[in-house]
Amino acid sequence: MLVIDLLQNGKAALAGVVAWVIATDVLGLEQPFLAPWSAVLVVHATVYRAVSRGGQQVAATFGGVLLAWACGELLGSGALGMGAMLVIAFLVGRHRWLHDESTTIATTGIVVLTTGALAQSNLLTSRLIDTTVGVAVGLLVTLLVWPPLRDRAAWASTAQLPQDLAHILTAMAAGVRSELQPSDAEAWVGDLRRLDGRIDEAWRLLGQARESGRLNPRRSRPAGLDDLMRTLHLLEQAAADTLSMARTMATSAENATLWEGAFRSVWKHLLEQTAKAVHDQDEALLREVRSELGDVARELSTDSLAGSAWHEYGGLLVNLRNVVSALTRVTEWHKGSASSPRRSRRQRLRLRHRRAGYSPPDDDTTQRPTP
Repeated sequence: MLVIDLLQNGKAALAGVVAWVIATDVLGLEQPFLAPWSAVLVVHATVYRAVSRGGQQVAATFGGVLLAWACGELLGSGALGMGAMLVIAFLVGRHRWLHDESTTIATTGIVVLTTGALAQSNLLTSRLIDTTVGVAVGLLVTLLVWPPLRDRAAWASTAQLPQDLAHILTAMAAGVRSELQPSDAEAWVGDLRRLDGRIDEAWRLLGQARESGRLNPRRSRPAGLDDLMRTLHLLEQAAADTLSMARTMATSAENATLWEGAFRSVWKHLLEQTAKAVHDQDEALLREVRSELGDVARELSTDSLAGSAWHEYGGLLVNLRNVVSALTRVTEWHKGSASSPRRSRRQRLRLRHRRAGYSPPDDDTTQRPTP
């Protein structure tokens, strides 16, 4: 991620310098400051975004120049003309396609009105030319200088999430003492909220990865993104069920509910084994934990162990069963991706997911599911 960000900064600097040189030394524009400014703003993380924002910026700049010219001719370049221009500029900027460039319309109009360009037609033309030069240079730099495919960043971000969840499960197992502490439960909930934020970031990177393949001239294309999307769904499920476990344990701590020693021991063991299996990417151990959960549930359904806390025991076991099921499939993905680093080989993961009972989604969306 750091390397990609540094390269992106370098591309923006290169675009600004090239646009400035063309505007001053090649075209000889009198006030070419909009050329490097436009070039820097157009350089984006993906080619598609650069083309889209470049078109918006050209339209916004042309609109700002024309709007300033119209208001200046009708109302003058004083306060009345300036006020009318700004009001209209921000109203036009409310349009969905120009929403991100509303400030560009207004600032371009301000430059035209305050620099006396209305009285010199060559300056009006210069404003349009230097903006066009900047946008064109920004687009070319984005297109030709290492146009990134963001899938590796999405995969790297997602690969760390199971380990983060394993650390939280380990902490929860360590917190199962003779008496649960509310402060421990609050810490688990906070960690899980931060984990959910990192899952959101992984979704954002997945969206960028899909977008990075559009209009990209590189021969390779992001691969395995459907598998990555399904993995994020599974991690969301695992995080949500772990949060439910943490809240159940927090409620027990707040109410000073005493758990039976036998359940406390087996619950601590199950959490530790789940965390160890995820950390070691051990599918077989996860399946053993899944089997043990079934055995414990059968014992609780007939034994006097259930007592007054049967509803808490049952809720925790169901949550952990869901976590283990989701993480088993995530572990399959993680092991497959680690042994297949190249984009072209990630297609093999489709077969792994299909054997696990998954089928490709009907649509191509990367949005998080609506609860």
